[in-house]
Amino acid sequence: MAVKIIESYSVSPPSGTAAEQTFHLLHFDMIWLDFVLTETLYFYPLKCSQSHFLDTIIGNLKHSLSLTLKHFLPLSSKIIFPLSSAATPVSRYTAGDSISLTIATCDNDFSHVVSNRPKAADGLHHLVPQMPAAAYSSDEIKFSPLAIQLTLLPNQGICIGFTHHHSICDATNLSAFVHTWASINKSNVINQLPFYGRDSVQDSTKLTISYWNQFKTIRPTVSLTLPLPSDKVRATFHLTDSQIDKLKTLVIIKKPSIGRPSTFVVVCAYLWSCLAKSAGEVVENGDETEYLSSPVNCRQRLDPPLPENYFGNCLIHMIAVSSHGILKGDEGFAAAAEAVAAAVKSVQKRTSVLEYFERRSEIISELKGKRLVRVAGSSKLDEYGADYGWGRAVKYECIHTDFHGAVNICKARQGGIELGFSMSKAKMDSFVDVFNKYLYINSNL
Repeated sequence: MAVKIIESYSVSPPSGTAAEQTFHLLHFDMIWLDFVLTETLYFYPLKCSQSHFLDTIIGNLKHSLSLTLKHFLPLSSKIIFPLSSAATPVSRYTAGDSISLTIATCDNDFSHVVSNRPKAADGLHHLVPQMPAAAYSSDEIKFSPLAIQLTLLPNQGICIGFTHHHSICDATNLSAFVHTWASINKSNVINQLPFYGRDSVQDSTKLTISYWNQFKTIRPTVSLTLPLPSDKVRATFHLTDSQIDKLKTLVIIKKPSIGRPSTFVVVCAYLWSCLAKSAGEVVENGDETEYLSSPVNCRQRLDPPLPENYFGNCLIHMIAVSSHGILKGDEGFAAAAEAVAAAVKSVQKRTSVLEYFERRSEIISELKGKRLVRVAGSSKLDEYGADYGWGRAVKYECIHTDFHGAVNICKARQGGIELGFSMSKAKMDSFVDVFNKYLYINSNL
């Protein structure tokens, strides 16, 4: 994939914006300081010449982006990581701060890039921007939380790529930002705006100090430094609403004590059991413990609850437990559903959030070196709904998961749920066979 950089801009909020905004990173945010930068891509089909792209579309997008940033100031701020003081990390916007906007063209075939079929994973990473260089001093590190790249595939389509520092906010907020930018660009309509109140976050003072004492000795991730995944292929798998309903019916038959499972439960369970069945490697101990971990939005689980438009991170990790032998067996899917449902139930209590953060270091340590399936994203997020005036996106990719092997889930464009991930070609071929085989078997319910 040949990507050519055409221009780079710095886009600031419009004049009249607040001169300064500061908020402290809480414990919810600090745990992401050293996490790999997130990379997401949105593809839109559009027969557009390069001249029209540069002369008209870019101008409109820059203007609407500036207007959007007025309401999402932390995304154009700087995160300040203190090195020599008792202060804790903050996001601070001051007048003149901006985000980096890169303009590029690409000669790849659009239909290939947006297909669900396995394709080289490393090629997609050229469609996301590099973060601006961090500023280092003896007292602090200052770095940007967001960068954007607009790439034209001439007369085929446009890709909008985001590189995002997870410590500034979670996927709920980033998706809201994308939808708001699209809405302003299309019709100058502003969707629900973010809520910045942080004083009411449950136990934030005690936990923030505790977590800062743990994280102040690390250094935050400020750029993309990992080698590209040249040994992997990336593919997307679709579970339709009808298939999901049949999987739910199977769980009700096999595990009636669960009741009717959620879409999230059956999607994770089907993924987990298929991965175990397709693993291929010989596991001497069939009872070897396996885990499935997924972030869970806990805004409504705090006391008092936070609104869904709360800006920042508000996630804990749900961890389901089973064994390799059970998951790969004939009853593996039903057993996986039972394990995931139990894990979801365990984090639904308000006290679970506090308990998780009090024990997080211990929990993470216990998972090191274990068989673990990581799930990212959310079955409730609509990543296809943002319309800039060209219609809905035809493809969404969450590609930073290439670096840590996670599976991203989100609502599919045509209904149902999508699962996107990468692995070696041999493992992917095996997974495809298992995934399709068991969907066929379950379709006969």
